[in-house]
Amino acid sequence: MPPRILGRFVHLALFVTAFAASLLAAEVTTPSAPAFLPSEEAWAKLPPHPRLFADVARIEALKRQNDEITRQLRVILKHETEKKLTLDPVTYPPTGFLMGQMRNVQGRILSLALSYRLTGDKRYFTKAREELLTLAALPEWRPSHFLDTGEAALAAGVGYDWLHDDLSPDDRDRVAQAIVKNAILPALETPDEPNSWVRGDFNWTQVCHGGVVVAALAIAEREPALARKVVARAVNNFDRVGATYAPDGTCAEGPGYWAYGTGFHVILVEALRSALGTGCGLEKYPGFLKTSDYAAQMISATGRGYNYSDSGEDYLDEDPIMLWFARERRDRSIARAKLAAFDRNHAIITGGTDSVAGRKYSAHRHLPLELFWWDPPMPAGQNSRPLHWTASGVLPLGVMRSAWDDRTASFLAIKGGTPNHSHAQMDVGSFILETDGVRWAVDLGSENYNTMRKAKLDLWNYSQDSTRWTCFRVGPEGHSILRFDGAYQNVNGKAEIRALPAAADGTLGNVVELSPLYAGQVARVERTVKL
Repeated sequence: MPPRILGRFVHLALFVTAFAASLLAAEVTTPSAPAFLPSEEAWAKLPPHPRLFADVARIEALKRQNDEITRQLRVILKHETEKKLTLDPVTYPPTGFLMGQMRNVQGRILSLALSYRLTGDKRYFTKAREELLTLAALPEWRPSHFLDTGEAALAAGVGYDWLHDDLSPDDRDRVAQAIVKNAILPALETPDEPNSWVRGDFNWTQVCHGGVVVAALAIAEREPALARKVVARAVNNFDRVGATYAPDGTCAEGPGYWAYGTGFHVILVEALRSALGTGCGLEKYPGFLKTSDYAAQMISATGRGYNYSDSGEDYLDEDPIMLWFARERRDRSIARAKLAAFDRNHAIITGGTDSVAGRKYSAHRHLPLELFWWDPPMPAGQNSRPLHWTASGVLPLGVMRSAWDDRTASFLAIKGGTPNHSHAQMDVGSFILETDGVRWAVDLGSENYNTMRKAKLDLWNYSQDSTRWTCFRVGPEGHSILRFDGAYQNVNGKAEIRALPAAADGTLGNVVELSPLYAGQVARVERTVKL
């Protein structure tokens, strides 16, 4: 029986043996790219408006759909939409980031526009039009921080498409011209280099391409050449970020950025499918559909996220895309947490309470898309999740737990990988541990970016001597990693993880091969964790 620690059974061991070893981090090998461009026939048969995410037939079918989940979603959507009717239009500061404002207006336009399509209530149209035209009147959508532009492009594209037939010709002109000037042209002027979002392997690539493609498809009959160019550029440059999911769906940027980037990845696929009849293979990258397993594994026994890299404990596998993955994989159990959130939100709204089981009401700005992704005939699924999950790829992970759906269960998660990746920290070989409802071994998570900027730290520099590593939460001092003579981990190293064979007594285990992270410091380093 393993040593007893804090009421559960946990064994942590470090092996350092002497033999000469010096390994470099293994580069990600891009699997044969499945992506392909839409056919000429697809472009020639561009559907009328609305065409993004749902056409008239789909919206009419949704009006008739009457299962319990759909009814809950309608109540939540109405609650969100009614709140937005009383708000002043979003205001946009002339300088600084616009991320919050663009997400805000996006949520407003999506909710108001879909509610109008479903009910015909002119109040919703009037408010959606006001927000859309205010957005279109801006001189620019902050291309210096292109995430802001990507979010704005999604808002404008959906607003133009879903409200198209009720907008005046002048309204359409104003919005379409803003899309071209503020989103499409700045996107096409961005160099397609590995360090830019155009050809990156990080969340910006998905968000920026996803938003701009939605906007381009919305006005494709007006700007056919630009629309084709935007779509081709996105599809042709998606291979690097698509490859990061192989083979098991993990994300080096952390669960929070996984939800952000993967959410826009799904939006891009669905926009292409609805407008051009194909996802162009972007949903077929190895490991992509399996990434919903990663999302579930990142929730600990106490219900908090595994907050490695620049991520927080508040991550929950309740993102709207969990419905999409459940539909794609024909397994309703994948969306169990999302469906539970619908129950909770519905109970709060209809019961007039502030919270249910300690959880407050919350709704994602992409809530309207959930109505399209929910598929009532979806099979229940096997509902089986492993107690021991070991994943390889850009970010190797080992996750062990004594039980699911038990807040007092033991939970142990450890990471491999490299510090040299977007949003990575010097945390390779670190772990978190929970038992009896307490997180005993912690990861402090991300530092506030503005705090780091004020300290003049080189926030996005992942080189060996970067001042990024002097930040306590981000650097080695703030993590449960191994140190030798106070040296940093080698940012060019990468740690792999392997699973130990199952023991007769049920003990689970993983070994992290850390030698590449300490090249030149010690000969060999492994960390073994057992639960």
